[in-house]
Amino acid sequence: MSLEIGFIPKNWISDKPNASGFFPFAVDGKKEYVVDFTFNDEPFDLDFVSNWMNELSQFPIYMLVEVYDFDQEELEQDCKAHKIEFEKTKEKNYFYKVIIENQKQFSIMFPYAYGNGGMNNLALWSLKRDVFSFGKREFKTPYGIEQTTIVTLLESDCVFWIGFDGDNVFAITNDRQFSTIENISDKLPPKTDFIIYEYED
Repeated sequence: MSLEIGFIPKNWISDKPNASGFFPFAVDGKKEYVVDFTFNDEPFDLDFVSNWMNELSQFPIYMLVEVYDFDQEELEQDCKAHKIEFEKTKEKNYFYKVIIENQKQFSIMFPYAYGNGGMNNLALWSLKRDVFSFGKREFKTPYGIEQTTIVTLLESDCVFWIGFDGDNVFAITNDRQFSTIENISDKLPPKTDFIIYEYED
């Protein structure tokens, strides 16, 4: 796998949700590190992210995905077949929250996250703790006050977001293992090639 890794400048990120930017959901708490992982390989290797989560080894993983109608029945069947705990949220239509206990379960669920995220549905997952809730927030763009997903980050929490069109995964975190390129590269799967992308403020 070939990656570009870069730290998003803090002045790019609004405290208000931004429906077409960073981020289309609310983030409460500090956002010490926001890291962009851009995938250069075509076609994208879905196993890469599964192997990466296994290297991080911070299960359970809590995944929140906005799932199109045509995927919902199959997702529920896969969850039941592989004993993956899930619920269809009551707060917003089409959202599923699943609890993933190991790499095998992640590899089954990630195609739903990547497929729906790549079609610009919301796809998120957090390490070790459920950080997701729903509430009304004022958006930066002209949407006014909208019901939205809220991510609440405490010390060492980490949440991943599949960016627009599925070209990137962003880590939003206070965990120091994402504080430097060296720390990040220590937890990437073997044989991962990467270059460092420098964003301008």
